Amino acid sequence: DEIANSLTFLPQAAQFDSLEGFKTYLREQLPYNSASTRKRRANNIVERFFPQGRLDVPLTYYASHCTSQEDLKPVLFYHVLKSELLAAKVAEELVWPALPLGRVDREAMRELVLRYLPELEPASQTKVLRSLFNTYCLLSVASEDGTMLRFRTHKGTLESFLYVLAAEFPEPGIYRFEAIELGPMRRWLLWDRGWMRLQLYNLQDLGIIAKVSEIDTIRQFTLQFD
Repeated sequence: DEIANSLTFLPQAAQFDSLEGFKTYLREQLPYNSASTRKRRANNIVERFFPQGRLDVPLTYYASHCTSQEDLKPVLFYHVLKSELLAAKVAEELVWPALPLGRVDREAMRELVLRYLPELEPASQTKVLRSLFNTYCLLSVASEDGTMLRFRTHKGTLESFLYVLAAEFPEPGIYRFEAIELGPMRRWLLWDRGWMRLQLYNLQDLGIIAKVSEIDTIRQFTLQFD
């Protein structure tokens, strides 16, 4: 439910002058009866998406300008995996290798979780697995089918592609296509390789990417902005 609440409330963050002001807003507005639960969940959201302790970050600006949740979902998924090491391990070590099959089951996920958290009690295991399933399903990276998580490569949106591209490559320079094909854009978000290539050309047409070049076996793009 923190994923669902993040989709609802993060676009409102730009209205506030400080992170503390946004946190107070969350404590007042999150849909829980208990004040202590609202406080705890507000802290979770803020710590997950604003680990720098500042509100004036690209995510705040981007979320406030998204025209649909489909633009925001991949970006939130990216940030969750950046801040939650266990979720990143699931993506890298379980989901990505299983891409040819297109599915992983709950027990395989439990085994991976227990490899990193061997002392986790059964009740906590259930909560962790539910959190992981929710992260994938509510943010449209995969779908739930009983005890199975199903997924395949898919397209995103140009806006979300640009956001994650800028986050992954914050400095001007020349980068190989492999840098995006072997990184979080594909291994976490499961974006289609051909679709990502097309977005590079779209960004070149928009003047955001300086140049896209494919000559023989050398495929690269040039970023002119930080």
